[in-house]
Amino acid sequence: MTLWLTPVLIIVLLMLFAVSYRYLRRRYPEDNHSLVDTIDAMLPQTQCAQCNYPGCRPYAEAIAGDRAALNLCPPGGTALHQQLIELMGHEQAGAAAPEPADNVIAVIDEPQCIGCTLCLPPCPVDAIVGASGKMHTVVPEDCTGCALCLPACPVDCITLVAVSAPIQQRRRKRRAQRDPHNLTNPHTAPRGCINCGHCNPVCPVNLPVQELIRTVQINQSERAVEFGLMDCVECGLCDQVCPSNIALAQIFSDTKAEQHKRLDDSETRGRFKARFEAHVARLTAAEHEAARRREARLQRHRDANRWQ
Repeated sequence: MTLWLTPVLIIVLLMLFAVSYRYLRRRYPEDNHSLVDTIDAMLPQTQCAQCNYPGCRPYAEAIAGDRAALNLCPPGGTALHQQLIELMGHEQAGAAAPEPADNVIAVIDEPQCIGCTLCLPPCPVDAIVGASGKMHTVVPEDCTGCALCLPACPVDCITLVAVSAPIQQRRRKRRAQRDPHNLTNPHTAPRGCINCGHCNPVCPVNLPVQELIRTVQINQSERAVEFGLMDCVECGLCDQVCPSNIALAQIFSDTKAEQHKRLDDSETRGRFKARFEAHVARLTAAEHEAARRREARLQRHRDANRWQ
């Protein structure tokens, strides 16, 4: 009996050790700052405060410290909620994914604007342009639709207007989709790549087409980029010589569009984050300057009273 009891006991102990190790690593990570950076990079950087935190970074810090739920970001929606669950390795009981936020931007009714500038400080990315006593306007490409400017307006001249796409897609140039039937025989069904190599010599920019299609088909887009995917001109010459009738140009076009989307999303998030940090720095500097002037006035008042 002891012959089989000993291995079972060892297995149980190893499982307990693995569970404890995973819990301790999550509870006390070696580099919590690194975890915060990872979570912060996942967040949409709209700085909308819908999570009840003053920005995306504070929310990331709260998640890393197990002080906040994972479903408090409507702009991130279900996709972000799932990513956070996979990263943190747990999900709160009964926590549902947040309802995705509508794609909106703020619009100022310019004839009604009184130029009070009260809407400028609440905007986390400084998307509102205006001066005291002058008409204000919103830069559509920079507005994240956070709605923080609405309660600040004393004349209610700011409204949210629905747009067809989020900010990343509004800034992205639309690419025409190539119809593979214009480049291949519509009566011949495509087959798998047979590694014939006929596509490589005809490429006008000397790309390794065979390696590209192989890496794309196994979902290694980053590897395909290293092979020069983004240099493809989508001329369709490789389609014409492919004996398997694979719509190579269409596949490369779709993959390039996905890569452009990732780059655009990352660039937009970084831009929002930089604008938010500059916004906070500007407000902090203004507060310090106001405090310095206030202290100077008080000191002058004290000096004046001293000689009375």
